[in-house]
Amino acid sequence: MSMEKLIDAESQKYISERFAKELKDNVTIDVFTSRLQPNEYADFSLKFINELKALANGKLIVNELSPVGEEAKERNIDSTSGLTIHIGWDKGYLIEYLGAPAGYEASGFIDTIILIGQGNSGLSKASKEMLKYVSNPVTVYCFVTPSCPYCPQQVLIGNRIAIEAKGNVKAICVEAEENMILSQKWKVKSVPQQVINEDADSVTIGVQPENNFVDQVLKYGTDEVTYKRAVSEQQELLNKSTELVDNPDYPVTLTDSNFAQAVSKYPLLIVDCWADWCAPCKMIAPVVEELAGDYAGKIVFGKLDTDHNPDTSNKYRIRSIPDLLVFKNGELVDQIVGAMPKAQLEEKIIKFLD
Repeated sequence: MSMEKLIDAESQKYISERFAKELKDNVTIDVFTSRLQPNEYADFSLKFINELKALANGKLIVNELSPVGEEAKERNIDSTSGLTIHIGWDKGYLIEYLGAPAGYEASGFIDTIILIGQGNSGLSKASKEMLKYVSNPVTVYCFVTPSCPYCPQQVLIGNRIAIEAKGNVKAICVEAEENMILSQKWKVKSVPQQVINEDADSVTIGVQPENNFVDQVLKYGTDEVTYKRAVSEQQELLNKSTELVDNPDYPVTLTDSNFAQAVSKYPLLIVDCWADWCAPCKMIAPVVEELAGDYAGKIVFGKLDTDHNPDTSNKYRIRSIPDLLVFKNGELVDQIVGAMPKAQLEEKIIKFLD
């Protein structure tokens, strides 16, 4: 096998820095594959994962396991599958990859490692509240191909749900071309394609908005009465989040309708402009939530969904997200673009308290 690195030098530096800043706890990756016959996908995956391990400063643990061993039986591994990868199963997270995390899937694979290392799904507060009601086992399949630029977004949504509903939701990323029998069973023609609990009525194609997909998972994860109660409570939460209350300790939800009022009401307002499909937005969301609590009474944080509020997005020329708009005494005084760790973002905003 060639000794040439799969991860180029520039990417190595970027990943190493991300792991150093964001990977809080050890993460275990279990690779189930047989060495009895050549498998280029398994060879690629093991090389890629071990290169990631070398960049993680001891926080990435990699195990190569037999698909017919005791561990495989306990986890219901299909011994005929050429490659099965589990991330974070030792911590109770049911996240599985059937096939190599190649192409565009590589970035989502790295994001998943970091999320597990943080023990935080990064889902919205509303989604987290909904998933508390999941009590029945749910299995979410997401069919992908390495050349699909949209697939990692949907895989991450499934993985985030599996992290939040720990032990109750299993997220499986299926590389469609490596798993043709499974792909043919579900008539996969376009990706990403999702299937929940092997129910044909659950099939969706394309990237699904987070709230819609969480809602669909919840339908399978609880009874009808509990589902209706959860939806009702989510609506109450949504109504509350759009109220422009005094000194909120959470990010208020801003829309085209209440944006101008919020700017005039709050002396110091920082607005997180985001979209459901934006992976970096998911990374910074929990940071914004924490800061909203830390600085309650001093700074008000808001969230603006750019896809659903085009008037405000166009007015402030939002082009790259996440984009944090800083308003002081009704005037836009700064824009902070891109996701970053809490300490770095905090350093950028505390100067506005003067």
